[in-house]
Amino acid sequence: MAHLPTIQKQTGLNMYKKTFSALLMIIFSISLTGCMNLGHLNYKQARMLKKEGFVLNNEGWTLALPERLLFNFDDYRIQNHQKEKLTELSHQLQKYDLEKLKFTGHTDNIGQSTYNYQLSQKRAQSVADVFFAEGFKTQNVQIIGRGSDQPIVSNDSEENRAKNRRVNIIIIP
Repeated sequence: MAHLPTIQKQTGLNMYKKTFSALLMIIFSISLTGCMNLGHLNYKQARMLKKEGFVLNNEGWTLALPERLLFNFDDYRIQNHQKEKLTELSHQLQKYDLEKLKFTGHTDNIGQSTYNYQLSQKRAQSVADVFFAEGFKTQNVQIIGRGSDQPIVSNDSEENRAKNRRVNIIIIP
């Protein structure tokens, strides 16, 4: 009987160790989940977006489509050979239940600001129209023209101005 209190102490100690270990694992798991910011999406959705070239920024999952890939200079009509790529992207997004989108058009600072605003709006609309043709619903889509208000680089060279002429596709969670 002299060993009984010692066994009970060891069993109690083991219980505390197991409980402490379990708590540490839970805290560690919660910490990892907090570090893995997927922008309110699941892992498969985030993985597909990364594969397609989207990046997570302060607006959400964003894909910047440069002007030179979609449009001729000073034009808002999408080049035919690029429509196929946008159609494929729309199918991928639908496959992963990512059907709420924002299309934001941007220009450089050359020309009148009102003209640039209109051009950026028309370009965003042109990209959105490809998605509408593939079954996206208008109530799940926002179309915004920003003109030259949000450059990603300074407009001090032709190369930089080309970077600023773009349409962004942003996933709305």
